Amino acid sequence: MEKARITKFLLGTFWTGWRRWAAWAICVSAIFLLGKLRTVTDADFTFASLVILPVLVIAWIGGKRNGLLVAVLAVAMWAIADIVSERQFSSQWIPWANAVTHLMTYSLVALLAAQVRLQLERENEHATQDALTGLKNRRAFLESGSAEVERSKRYEHPLAVIFLDLDDFKQLNDTKGHDAGDAALQATARAMLGALRCSDRVARLGGDEFAVMLPETGYDAAVEAGRKIFIAVNTALEDFPPVKASIGVAWFGEADRLFPAMLKAADELMYEVKESGKNAMSSRRFTAMNKSDSES
Repeated sequence: MEKARITKFLLGTFWTGWRRWAAWAICVSAIFLLGKLRTVTDADFTFASLVILPVLVIAWIGGKRNGLLVAVLAVAMWAIADIVSERQFSSQWIPWANAVTHLMTYSLVALLAAQVRLQLERENEHATQDALTGLKNRRAFLESGSAEVERSKRYEHPLAVIFLDLDDFKQLNDTKGHDAGDAALQATARAMLGALRCSDRVARLGGDEFAVMLPETGYDAAVEAGRKIFIAVNTALEDFPPVKASIGVAWFGEADRLFPAMLKAADELMYEVKESGKNAMSSRRFTAMNKSDSES
C-alpha cells in the first residue's frame, strides 16, 4: 500500500487539478522571488542553483514542453535582474553569455527530469500491465482492490468482484496452437472492457483467468454486469471453439474482509459453475462475514 501511494504521488493522479495549478503558482512565484532577491542585493548573491528546483518540479509534473517554458522564464528573470541591478561587468556581453549558459543548464535539467519520469512511467506500466492483453496484472489488481476496500469501508459502499475463467482453453491451445490461444485471450479482454464502465477495474490474473472489480455497485447491478460480460465474452469466443466462459459474481454489502478473500469468494463461485457443467454464471450476495445468500 505504501509503495502504491508513493507511485501515485510521483507518477499517478496526485498532480492533477488544483494541485497542478498550486505547484505552478509556487514554482513561478519562487522564480520571481529569487529574481527580486538578486535585484535588491545588487546581484551580489547567486541563486542560479536554487532556480533549478522550480524548473525541475514543473518538468516532472508537466512534461518536457512545460519544463522548457519555465527554463526560459527563469533565464529571462535572471537576465532582467542583472540589468536592473546595474551591476558592472567587465564586458557588456557577459550578462548575455550568462543567460545563454543558464538557458543551457536549465533546459538540460528540464529535459532530463521529463525523460526520467517518462522512463519511470514505462517501467511502472510494465510492472503493472499484462503484456499480452494490455489489462492490469494480478499485482496491480490486488493493490487497486485493497485500496478500494479501504475506501468502501470509509464511505460504507458496496463492492462486487467477478471472476472469469475460460472453459476448454487448453484444448484450443493443443489443437490450434498458442497463437490462437493468445488471440482468444485478447478477444476476451476486449469484450470485457467493452461491457464495463470506466470506473470498473479489469485484470488478467494469469493464464486464462480474468477478474473484475465493481466499486459502489448494488447486487442487481453487479449481476447484470456479470451477464453482460458473459454474453460479450462468449460472443467474442465464437471464433475460438470450443472455448467458452464460466463466471462467478461475489457481491459484498460491506467491506468486511480483505480483498484477496473477496477475490477467492468469486473464484469459488466460478468453480461451482465448472463443477456443474461450465459455461454459466453463479452469483452470491455476501451480506456479512460467514453469512451469504446464493443465487444462480
